[in-house]
Amino acid sequence: MGLVDGKVAVVTGIGPGMGKEIALLLAQHGAKLVIGARSAATVDETADAVRARGGAVETQRVDLTDHASCAAIVEKAVATFGGVDIIVQNGAMIGDYKTVEDADLDVWRALYEANCLSAISLYKAALPSMKAKRDGRIVLINSGAGNNRPPIGLASYAASKGSLASLVRSIAIEGGGYGIRCNGVHLGGIDGENHRVWIEQIAAPAYGMTTDQYLEMRYNEYLPLRTLPTAEDAAGTVLYLASDLARCVTGQAISVNGGEWMAK
Repeated sequence: MGLVDGKVAVVTGIGPGMGKEIALLLAQHGAKLVIGARSAATVDETADAVRARGGAVETQRVDLTDHASCAAIVEKAVATFGGVDIIVQNGAMIGDYKTVEDADLDVWRALYEANCLSAISLYKAALPSMKAKRDGRIVLINSGAGNNRPPIGLASYAASKGSLASLVRSIAIEGGGYGIRCNGVHLGGIDGENHRVWIEQIAAPAYGMTTDQYLEMRYNEYLPLRTLPTAEDAAGTVLYLASDLARCVTGQAISVNGGEWMAK
C-alpha cells in the first residue's frame, strides 16, 4: 500500500527535474494526478512515464501568473477524479539577477504573481473540495533564499519566496480547523543543470571563482553532508508532507539542502 493511495494530487511546475520526480513518486505511492506547466512537452513526457508505471494522470497547461489558469488545473482534478486532496506548487520564476538598487518593478511583480500569488489561486480553487473532505495537504516548494541570507542577485526571487513562506503559516492557521495542512519545502542547490547555470551566473562576479572552484568551496565549507540533494531527495520530503505520516505537521518550513542553512 502506498503512502497516498487514492488521493488526488495537483502538481505544478512539471519539468525535467523536481516536478517530474515529485509526480512520479506520488504516483508510485498511489496518488491520482493532474500535472501542469507552461510547456506541454515536459508535461506530456512526465505523464507518459507515470502511465508506463500504471499510474493515473491527466495533464493541463498552467500559467502561474494567471488566476484563471491556476483555478482550471484544480477544477480539472475535481471534474476528473471527484475532488482534490494534495496541492504541490513547484513552479517558479527566478528573476533577473539584479540588485534592489537596479530593481525592475515589473520583474518583481511578475515574480510575486508566479511564486506567491499562484499558490493563493491554487489554494482558493481547492478549498471547497478540501473543506468538504475535511482533509487537505498543501506543499509549497520554496527556497533557502526565502528565509535566510539571499545570494547577491536574487533579491526579487528571495522576496517573493519570503512572502510564500509567510503564506504557508497563514494557510496553516486558517485551514487547520478543516483538517488542511500546509507546509513549505525550502531547497538549496539541487544537483542538476539548472543549479549549474545559476552557479555560472554568480561564481565569477560575486566570488571571483570559476564554477568548479565555487562548487568545491560550497561542498566543503557550507554543506555538512558534503553533497547536494537530488530532485529525488526533495521529492521524498514532499511525499512525507503529503502523507498521513505528517498528519500533525503544519505551518513548517523544512529545509532540504545538505545542511547548508541552520538557525543560529
